[in-house]
Amino acid sequence: MANPEQRPIGDVSVPLNTGDVREFKKEMGRLLEDPLGVAERLDQFLGPNIYTWVELQSILGILFTMEERDMIRHSGMRVWDRECQGPDQGDQKWPMQDPGWNNQNERHRQNMSDLWWMIIQGIQEAVPKGQNIRKALSEHQGKDEALADWLERLRKALQLYSGVDPDTAAGQVLLKTQFVAKSWGHIRKKLEKVENWQDRGLQELLREAQKVCVRRDEERQKTKPQILMAAVKETQTTMNTEKRSGKNKQQKKAGLTSGDTRPTCFSCHQKGHLQTSCPTSRGTGPTCFYCHTKGHLQKFCRKRQQEEKIFDEGQRGHGLYLMRTERGALDKTENRSSKGRNHIFGGHRSY
Repeated sequence: MANPEQRPIGDVSVPLNTGDVREFKKEMGRLLEDPLGVAERLDQFLGPNIYTWVELQSILGILFTMEERDMIRHSGMRVWDRECQGPDQGDQKWPMQDPGWNNQNERHRQNMSDLWWMIIQGIQEAVPKGQNIRKALSEHQGKDEALADWLERLRKALQLYSGVDPDTAAGQVLLKTQFVAKSWGHIRKKLEKVENWQDRGLQELLREAQKVCVRRDEERQKTKPQILMAAVKETQTTMNTEKRSGKNKQQKKAGLTSGDTRPTCFSCHQKGHLQTSCPTSRGTGPTCFYCHTKGHLQKFCRKRQQEEKIFDEGQRGHGLYLMRTERGALDKTENRSSKGRNHIFGGHRSY
Protein backbone atom coordinates (compact mmCIF):
# COMPACT_ATOMS: atom_id res chain seq x y z
CA MET A 1 0.00 0.00 0.00
CA ALA A 2 1.45 3.33 -1.01
CA ASN A 3 2.26 5.97 1.58
CA PRO A 4 -0.38 8.79 1.50
CA GLU A 5 2.36 11.36 2.04
CA GLN A 6 3.98 10.35 -1.29
CA ARG A 7 0.81 10.83 -3.40
CA PRO A 8 0.98 13.70 -5.95
CA ILE A 9 -0.93 16.83 -4.98
CA GLY A 10 -3.30 18.26 -7.63
CA ASP A 11 -6.24 20.65 -7.95
CA VAL A 12 -9.73 19.32 -7.39
CA SER A 13 -12.46 20.61 -9.71
CA VAL A 14 -15.50 21.72 -7.70
CA PRO A 15 -18.77 21.60 -9.69
CA LEU A 16 -20.32 25.01 -10.32
CA ASN A 17 -23.75 25.57 -8.75
CA THR A 18 -25.75 27.56 -11.31
CA GLY A 19 -28.50 28.19 -8.75
CA ASP A 20 -26.13 30.20 -6.59
CA VAL A 21 -25.02 32.19 -9.63
CA ARG A 22 -28.63 33.05 -10.49
CA GLU A 23 -29.29 34.18 -6.92
CA PHE A 24 -26.15 36.30 -6.99
CA LYS A 25 -27.38 38.01 -10.17
CA LYS A 26 -30.24 39.59 -8.18
CA GLU A 27 -27.72 41.32 -5.90
CA MET A 28 -24.97 41.97 -8.44
CA GLY A 29 -26.35 45.22 -9.88
CA ARG A 30 -26.35 46.54 -13.44
CA LEU A 31 -23.22 46.72 -15.54
CA LEU A 32 -24.05 50.05 -17.17
CA GLU A 33 -24.89 51.76 -13.89
CA ASP A 34 -22.09 50.50 -11.64
CA PRO A 35 -19.38 48.55 -13.51
CA LEU A 36 -16.81 48.87 -10.72
CA GLY A 37 -19.26 47.60 -8.11
CA VAL A 38 -20.30 44.69 -10.33
CA ALA A 39 -16.68 43.66 -10.86
CA GLU A 40 -15.89 43.86 -7.14
CA ARG A 41 -18.95 41.87 -6.05
CA LEU A 42 -18.37 39.21 -8.71
CA ASP A 43 -14.72 38.80 -7.68
CA GLN A 44 -15.75 38.37 -4.03
CA PHE A 45 -18.54 35.94 -4.90
CA LEU A 46 -16.36 33.51 -6.88
CA GLY A 47 -13.31 33.87 -4.63
CA PRO A 48 -9.81 32.54 -5.40
CA ASN A 49 -11.00 29.38 -7.17
CA ILE A 50 -9.79 28.60 -10.67
CA TYR A 51 -12.51 27.94 -13.24
CA THR A 52 -12.26 26.32 -16.64
CA TRP A 53 -13.08 28.08 -19.88
CA VAL A 54 -16.47 26.31 -20.03
CA GLU A 55 -17.34 27.31 -16.46
CA LEU A 56 -16.36 30.93 -17.03
CA GLN A 57 -18.47 31.13 -20.18
CA SER A 58 -21.41 29.62 -18.28
CA ILE A 59 -21.04 32.23 -15.51
CA LEU A 60 -20.92 35.09 -18.01
CA GLY A 61 -23.91 33.67 -19.88
CA ILE A 62 -26.04 33.70 -16.71
CA LEU A 63 -24.99 37.13 -15.46
CA PHE A 64 -24.75 39.20 -18.65
CA THR A 65 -26.50 39.64 -21.99
CA MET A 66 -24.84 38.84 -25.30
CA GLU A 67 -24.05 42.52 -25.97
CA GLU A 68 -22.63 42.95 -22.47
CA ARG A 69 -20.45 39.86 -22.92
CA ASP A 70 -19.06 41.34 -26.15
CA MET A 71 -18.33 44.61 -24.37
CA ILE A 72 -16.54 42.79 -21.54
CA ARG A 73 -14.47 40.66 -23.94
CA HIS A 74 -13.32 43.58 -26.10
CA SER A 75 -12.48 45.65 -23.02
CA GLY A 76 -10.62 42.76 -21.39
CA MET A 77 -8.52 42.09 -24.49
CA ARG A 78 -7.74 45.81 -24.81
CA VAL A 79 -6.55 45.94 -21.19
CA TRP A 80 -4.39 42.83 -21.67
CA ASP A 81 -2.70 44.21 -24.78
CA ARG A 82 -2.07 47.51 -23.00
CA GLU A 83 -0.74 46.25 -19.68
CA CYS A 84 0.69 42.79 -20.35
CA GLN A 85 3.69 42.51 -22.68
CA GLY A 86 4.05 38.93 -23.83
CA PRO A 87 3.96 36.63 -26.82
CA ASP A 88 0.22 35.99 -26.50
CA GLN A 89 -2.25 38.61 -27.70
CA GLY A 90 -5.61 39.34 -26.13
CA ASP A 91 -7.59 37.27 -28.63
CA GLN A 92 -5.34 34.28 -27.90
CA LYS A 93 -5.78 34.66 -24.15
CA TRP A 94 -9.57 34.85 -24.57
CA PRO A 95 -10.43 32.35 -27.29
CA MET A 96 -13.91 32.10 -28.78
CA GLN A 97 -13.87 28.28 -28.78
CA ASP A 98 -13.13 25.87 -25.95
CA PRO A 99 -9.32 25.46 -25.88
CA GLY A 100 -9.57 22.30 -23.78
CA TRP A 101 -7.60 23.60 -20.84
CA ASN A 102 -6.89 21.07 -18.09
CA ASN A 103 -6.77 22.34 -14.53
CA GLN A 104 -4.10 19.72 -13.74
CA ASN A 105 -1.76 21.39 -16.22
CA GLU A 106 0.20 24.27 -14.74
CA ARG A 107 0.29 26.31 -17.96
CA HIS A 108 -3.41 25.72 -18.52
CA ARG A 109 -4.15 26.82 -14.96
CA GLN A 110 -2.24 30.03 -15.65
CA ASN A 111 -4.34 30.62 -18.77
CA MET A 112 -7.52 30.17 -16.69
CA SER A 113 -6.26 32.63 -14.09
CA ASP A 114 -5.33 35.15 -16.80
CA LEU A 115 -8.76 34.82 -18.39
CA TRP A 116 -10.45 35.47 -15.06
CA TRP A 117 -8.29 38.57 -14.57
CA MET A 118 -9.26 39.79 -18.06
CA ILE A 119 -12.94 39.30 -17.25
CA ILE A 120 -12.74 41.42 -14.09
CA GLN A 121 -10.76 44.13 -15.88
CA GLY A 122 -13.13 44.02 -18.82
CA ILE A 123 -16.15 44.52 -16.53
CA GLN A 124 -14.52 47.53 -14.91
CA GLU A 125 -13.79 49.23 -18.24
CA ALA A 126 -16.74 47.97 -20.27
CA VAL A 127 -18.70 51.20 -19.84
CA PRO A 128 -17.04 54.19 -21.53
CA LYS A 129 -15.91 56.89 -19.14
CA GLY A 130 -16.73 60.49 -19.91
CA GLN A 131 -17.37 63.65 -17.97
CA ASN A 132 -20.78 64.10 -19.59
CA ILE A 133 -21.96 60.48 -19.41
CA ARG A 134 -24.61 61.47 -16.86
CA LYS A 135 -26.00 64.02 -19.26
CA ALA A 136 -26.16 61.43 -22.01
CA LEU A 137 -28.06 59.06 -19.73
CA SER A 138 -30.47 61.72 -18.47
CA GLU A 139 -32.51 61.89 -21.69
CA HIS A 140 -36.20 60.91 -21.49
CA GLN A 141 -38.87 60.44 -24.14
CA GLY A 142 -41.56 63.09 -24.36
CA LYS A 143 -45.19 62.13 -23.80
CA ASP A 144 -46.22 62.42 -27.47
CA GLU A 145 -42.75 62.16 -29.02
CA ALA A 146 -42.50 59.78 -31.96
CA LEU A 147 -40.43 56.66 -31.36
CA ALA A 148 -38.15 57.32 -34.33
CA ASP A 149 -37.46 60.86 -33.13
CA TRP A 150 -36.84 59.65 -29.59
CA LEU A 151 -34.39 56.96 -30.73
CA GLU A 152 -32.51 59.38 -32.98
CA ARG A 153 -32.28 61.97 -30.20
CA LEU A 154 -30.96 59.34 -27.81
CA ARG A 155 -28.41 58.16 -30.38
CA LYS A 156 -27.09 61.69 -30.88
CA ALA A 157 -26.91 62.32 -27.12
CA LEU A 158 -24.81 59.20 -26.55
CA GLN A 159 -22.47 60.10 -29.37
CA LEU A 160 -22.18 63.76 -28.38
CA TYR A 161 -21.85 63.60 -24.59
CA SER A 162 -20.24 60.19 -23.96
CA GLY A 163 -18.18 59.74 -27.10
CA VAL A 164 -19.72 56.30 -27.70
CA ASP A 165 -20.26 55.10 -31.24
CA PRO A 166 -23.86 53.78 -31.29
CA ASP A 167 -22.94 51.26 -33.99
CA THR A 168 -20.40 49.41 -31.83
CA ALA A 169 -21.28 46.60 -29.45
CA ALA A 170 -20.90 48.85 -26.42
CA GLY A 171 -22.94 51.57 -28.09
CA GLN A 172 -25.74 49.16 -28.99
CA VAL A 173 -26.01 47.96 -25.41
CA LEU A 174 -26.13 51.50 -24.06
CA LEU A 175 -28.60 52.60 -26.71
CA LYS A 176 -30.94 49.66 -26.19
CA THR A 177 -30.86 49.88 -22.41
CA GLN A 178 -31.55 53.60 -22.39
CA PHE A 179 -34.26 53.24 -25.02
CA VAL A 180 -36.18 50.83 -22.79
CA ALA A 181 -35.47 52.48 -19.43
CA LYS A 182 -36.16 56.08 -20.49
CA SER A 183 -39.19 55.58 -22.74
CA TRP A 184 -42.56 57.02 -21.74
CA GLY A 185 -44.37 55.23 -18.89
CA HIS A 186 -46.73 52.79 -20.63
CA ILE A 187 -44.18 52.04 -23.38
CA ARG A 188 -41.45 51.32 -20.83
CA LYS A 189 -43.72 48.97 -18.84
CA LYS A 190 -44.62 47.06 -22.00
CA LEU A 191 -41.00 46.67 -23.13
CA GLU A 192 -39.86 45.54 -19.69
CA LYS A 193 -42.48 42.77 -19.81
CA VAL A 194 -40.99 41.38 -23.04
CA GLU A 195 -39.27 38.13 -22.18
CA ASN A 196 -35.47 38.44 -22.23
CA TRP A 197 -35.63 41.89 -23.76
CA GLN A 198 -31.92 42.33 -22.98
CA ASP A 199 -31.16 39.69 -25.64
CA ARG A 200 -33.52 41.16 -28.24
CA GLY A 201 -32.37 43.41 -31.03
CA LEU A 202 -33.05 47.12 -31.02
CA GLN A 203 -35.29 46.91 -34.09
CA GLU A 204 -37.40 44.21 -32.46
CA LEU A 205 -37.90 46.36 -29.37
CA LEU A 206 -38.76 49.29 -31.61
CA ARG A 207 -41.52 47.23 -33.26
CA GLU A 208 -42.92 46.25 -29.85
CA ALA A 209 -42.98 49.88 -28.80
CA GLN A 210 -44.70 50.82 -32.06
CA LYS A 211 -47.50 48.34 -31.27
CA VAL A 212 -48.09 50.10 -27.97
CA CYS A 213 -48.37 53.47 -29.73
CA VAL A 214 -50.83 52.07 -32.29
CA ARG A 215 -53.07 50.67 -29.54
CA ARG A 216 -52.91 53.99 -27.70
CA ASP A 217 -54.01 55.89 -30.82
CA GLU A 218 -56.88 53.45 -31.40
CA GLU A 219 -58.12 53.93 -27.83
CA ARG A 220 -57.95 57.70 -28.27
CA GLN A 221 -60.07 57.47 -31.42
CA LYS A 222 -62.65 55.35 -29.59
CA THR A 223 -62.91 57.69 -26.63
CA LYS A 224 -62.92 60.88 -28.72
CA PRO A 225 -66.70 60.73 -29.59
CA GLN A 226 -67.52 60.05 -25.94
CA ILE A 227 -65.52 63.08 -24.87
CA LEU A 228 -67.31 65.24 -27.47
CA MET A 229 -70.74 64.02 -26.34
CA ALA A 230 -69.87 64.71 -22.71
CA ALA A 231 -68.74 68.22 -23.65
CA VAL A 232 -71.99 68.86 -25.58
CA LYS A 233 -74.11 67.64 -22.68
CA GLU A 234 -72.19 69.80 -20.25
CA THR A 235 -72.70 72.84 -22.50
CA GLN A 236 -76.44 72.15 -22.79
CA THR A 237 -76.77 71.75 -19.05
CA THR A 238 -74.96 75.04 -18.48
CA MET A 239 -77.20 76.85 -20.98
CA ASN A 240 -80.38 75.45 -19.42
CA THR A 241 -79.21 76.47 -15.98
CA GLU A 242 -78.48 79.99 -17.18
CA LYS A 243 -81.92 80.22 -18.82
CA ARG A 244 -83.69 79.11 -15.65
CA SER A 245 -81.70 81.53 -13.54
CA GLY A 246 -82.51 84.33 -16.01
CA LYS A 247 -86.24 83.59 -15.84
CA ASN A 248 -86.16 83.55 -12.06
CA LYS A 249 -84.41 86.90 -12.02
CA GLN A 250 -86.99 88.37 -14.40
CA GLN A 251 -89.87 87.05 -12.31
CA LYS A 252 -88.36 88.45 -9.13
CA LYS A 253 -87.73 91.76 -10.82
CA ALA A 254 -91.32 91.93 -12.14
CA GLY A 255 -92.69 91.15 -8.68
CA LEU A 256 -90.62 93.88 -7.08
CA THR A 257 -91.59 96.53 -9.64
CA SER A 258 -95.31 95.75 -9.41
CA GLY A 259 -95.29 96.04 -5.62
CA ASP A 260 -97.89 93.27 -5.32
CA THR A 261 -96.66 90.80 -2.72
CA ARG A 262 -100.01 89.17 -2.00
CA PRO A 263 -100.24 85.38 -2.16
CA THR A 264 -101.63 83.64 -5.24
CA CYS A 265 -104.35 80.99 -5.04
CA PHE A 266 -103.45 77.71 -6.74
CA SER A 267 -107.13 77.01 -7.43
CA CYS A 268 -108.40 80.17 -9.18
CA HIS A 269 -104.97 81.80 -9.75
CA GLN A 270 -106.16 85.06 -8.20
CA LYS A 271 -104.11 87.17 -5.81
CA GLY A 272 -105.21 88.08 -2.32
CA HIS A 273 -106.01 84.70 -0.82
CA LEU A 274 -104.77 81.12 -0.56
CA GLN A 275 -106.35 77.98 -1.94
CA THR A 276 -107.74 77.06 1.49
CA SER A 277 -109.86 80.27 1.59
CA CYS A 278 -110.71 80.42 -2.13
CA PRO A 279 -114.41 81.39 -2.70
CA THR A 280 -114.62 79.17 -5.77
CA SER A 281 -113.77 76.10 -3.72
CA ARG A 282 -116.44 76.63 -1.05
CA GLY A 283 -118.19 73.48 -0.04
CA THR A 284 -115.03 71.50 -0.56
CA GLY A 285 -111.81 71.30 1.32
CA PRO A 286 -111.24 71.49 5.10
CA THR A 287 -113.86 72.37 7.76
CA CYS A 288 -113.41 75.32 10.10
CA PHE A 289 -113.54 74.30 13.77
CA TYR A 290 -114.85 77.76 14.75
CA CYS A 291 -117.85 78.30 12.47
CA HIS A 292 -118.10 74.67 11.25
CA THR A 293 -118.17 75.82 7.64
CA LYS A 294 -116.28 73.99 4.88
CA GLY A 295 -113.80 75.70 2.60
CA HIS A 296 -111.39 77.30 5.04
CA LEU A 297 -109.38 76.69 8.17
CA GLN A 298 -109.94 78.18 11.61
CA LYS A 299 -107.05 80.63 11.30
CA PHE A 300 -108.62 82.08 8.11
CA CYS A 301 -112.21 82.19 9.49
CA ARG A 302 -113.71 85.66 8.87
CA LYS A 303 -116.35 85.20 11.61
CA ARG A 304 -113.64 84.52 14.16
CA GLN A 305 -111.63 87.51 12.96
CA GLN A 306 -114.66 89.86 13.27
CA GLU A 307 -115.63 88.64 16.73
CA GLU A 308 -112.05 88.89 17.97
CA LYS A 309 -111.88 92.44 16.62
CA ILE A 310 -115.04 93.48 18.55
CA PHE A 311 -113.74 91.83 21.69
CA ASP A 312 -110.34 93.54 21.39
CA GLU A 313 -111.96 96.98 20.97
CA GLY A 314 -114.01 96.53 24.14
CA GLN A 315 -111.00 95.36 26.07
CA ARG A 316 -108.87 98.28 24.92
CA GLY A 317 -111.58 100.87 25.98
CA HIS A 318 -111.96 99.41 29.44
CA GLY A 319 -108.22 99.15 29.86
CA LEU A 320 -107.72 102.81 28.86
CA TYR A 321 -110.15 103.99 31.59
CA LEU A 322 -108.36 101.90 34.16
CA MET A 323 -104.99 103.22 33.05
CA ARG A 324 -106.19 106.80 33.32
CA THR A 325 -107.65 106.27 36.80
CA GLU A 326 -104.55 104.52 38.05
CA ARG A 327 -102.30 107.08 36.39
CA GLY A 328 -104.06 109.97 38.12
CA ALA A 329 -103.60 108.39 41.52
CA LEU A 330 -99.96 107.76 40.78
CA ASP A 331 -99.43 111.35 39.68
CA LYS A 332 -100.87 112.67 42.94
CA THR A 333 -98.65 110.40 44.98
CA GLU A 334 -95.56 111.38 43.01
CA ASN A 335 -96.34 115.10 43.48
CA ARG A 336 -96.63 114.67 47.20
CA SER A 337 -93.38 112.76 47.46
CA SER A 338 -91.54 115.26 45.25
CA LYS A 339 -92.69 118.16 47.41
CA GLY A 340 -91.40 116.40 50.48
CA ARG A 341 -88.03 115.82 48.84
CA ASN A 342 -87.76 119.43 47.74
CA HIS A 343 -88.59 120.61 51.23
CA ILE A 344 -85.91 118.53 52.81
CA PHE A 345 -83.30 119.50 50.20
CA GLY A 346 -84.28 123.15 50.47
CA GLY A 347 -84.06 123.05 54.24
CA HIS A 348 -80.61 121.57 53.93
CA ARG A 349 -79.51 124.37 51.66
CA SER A 350 -81.01 127.15 53.86
CA TYR A 351 -79.10 125.74 56.79
